[in-house]
Amino acid sequence: MENKKTVYIPKRGRNDNFRYVAINGKRMLIRCGEPVEVPADFAAVINQGQKQDDESDSYIASNRRDD
Repeated sequence: MENKKTVYIPKRGRNDNFRYVAINGKRMLIRCGEPVEVPADFAAVINQGQKQDDESDSYIASNRRDD
């Protein structure tokens, strides 16, 4: 039995309902906006992507010009 983890992918817009995630030939369509149980390798990739999104949002906010 495969190890499962719960992930949450926040919606980024009104019609942002699913994310397509692929790892080494395995693919999943994951629902956004609610907790979903996925295999651990998919959870690791999703969490890394969310960390990158958070870092880029932070960078953009800190370098925003208020002219």
